[in-house]
Amino acid sequence: MKIAYKLKRWTAGTLALATASIDVVTEYQADGMALTLRQLYYQLVARALLPNTQRDYKRLGVVVSDARLCGMLDWSAIEDRGRNVIDQAHWSSPAEIVGACAEQYRVDTWATQAYRPEVWVEKEALIGVVADAAEPLDVPAFACKGYTSQSELWRAGMRMVKHLENGQAPVVVHLGDHDPSGIDMTRDITDRLRLFVEHHRPGEHVDVVRIALNLRPD
Repeated sequence: MKIAYKLKRWTAGTLALATASIDVVTEYQADGMALTLRQLYYQLVARALLPNTQRDYKRLGVVVSDARLCGMLDWSAIEDRGRNVIDQAHWSSPAEIVGACAEQYRVDTWATQAYRPEVWVEKEALIGVVADAAEPLDVPAFACKGYTSQSELWRAGMRMVKHLENGQAPVVVHLGDHDPSGIDMTRDITDRLRLFVEHHRPGEHVDVVRIALNLRPD
């Protein structure tokens, strides 16, 4: 929904950035997806439409805010996943809550499969895009937020142990930056999952498969 709350006098540069931003979010809206500001920033950087600097990220935030306030950009096109109201769910009748429960019923489609995959992504800003691709396949998606905390890796290790006990081979598909720390995060996940899993299931392991970002072969 586009609602104009004020007028804005644009310079040529800020108007060009606003227009490019609108083009990107419109592409994702066509696929039923909303972006965070950080995701939009990465898209513009990847398309060489914006430099990769903190100053330009802040500039984009101002431009996007102005574009929304003046009615150029759909208010639902950008979402903030880090700030949410915590509230109780309410129902108008017992029948309504029963219907909602029925809608949430899911059969575990991986229960009888040989493998048990999860998709992990380094940056939280990309989890929405990854989850949108993983959800139709009933595959869990997880944002590592850099180097994964010991707490979350231990919990993941216990999930993997459970899968192994059920006769399934757990697989972690990892997406990280192609820089020294991003590449090392794949190694770190592999090493720590091995530590936790092999303690409970000696001789067994978890496959960690890095699929991005990787340099293309010559």
